Amino acid sequence: MSTAGGGVGRNGFSRTEVAAGARAMLPLSIGVFPFGLAYGVLVAEGAMSDLVGLLASFVILAGAAQLAIVDLIDQGAPWLIVVGTALVINARFTMYSGALAPSFSQYPRRWRLFLAHFMTDQAAVTSLLYNETERDPAKRMAYYAGAAISFGDFWWIGTVIGTVIGATLPPEFQVGFAAPLMFVALAVPSIRDRASLVAAAVGFSVTLIARDAPMNTGLLIGAASGIAFGLLARLREAPDPDEPEPGPPATEGEGTHGD
Repeated sequence: MSTAGGGVGRNGFSRTEVAAGARAMLPLSIGVFPFGLAYGVLVAEGAMSDLVGLLASFVILAGAAQLAIVDLIDQGAPWLIVVGTALVINARFTMYSGALAPSFSQYPRRWRLFLAHFMTDQAAVTSLLYNETERDPAKRMAYYAGAAISFGDFWWIGTVIGTVIGATLPPEFQVGFAAPLMFVALAVPSIRDRASLVAAAVGFSVTLIARDAPMNTGLLIGAASGIAFGLLARLREAPDPDEPEPGPPATEGEGTHGD
């Protein structure tokens, strides 16, 4: 598999597009690092063993669900509640999968299976925006790989560091503002009209207010609020179907009798 423009690596990936995906993801990757750090600290201080917590970060790769799982296990919640909560939180990935399916269907099977594991909110949104202007399947795959894998690297590095340093972090260490900042980083590239601006503003504000919500659901609450208000704004902008459409402008002399 080759691409026009830019070097092509030995594995068939365009180095140019891989690097472009990683660069586009860099602000979000930096934002996810404190989340990984916080998860690692929770694992080190909680009832879950460090090894299980680290393996979960590599196998599950779903920050919000992992934070909720650790919190529920520490509270002694039944396993059915723990698993059910994780499934509900991660249900949004069915939406991302459907949106990415048309481009993924053009990738070789071995890469579809491998790259699907690295799907995150951030990688999906970034890649979908890129796919709107790029039609080459090889470039799409390389861009997604660069974005998704580099993002996972920051999450894993944060997890490992957090697990190692554990309780040595100072008490004033806070990651509550990382979620609102990441929400803004995700939303800003998608702002194209008034409705999307309303959605981003409401989502950021609610995420900031709800950053201390139980089971780390502040980001989910903010996202749901942003979507709801964005839809309302779009409905208000929609034309009234009962309102008659304006006719063409009258031409000079129309409707008058000839001399």
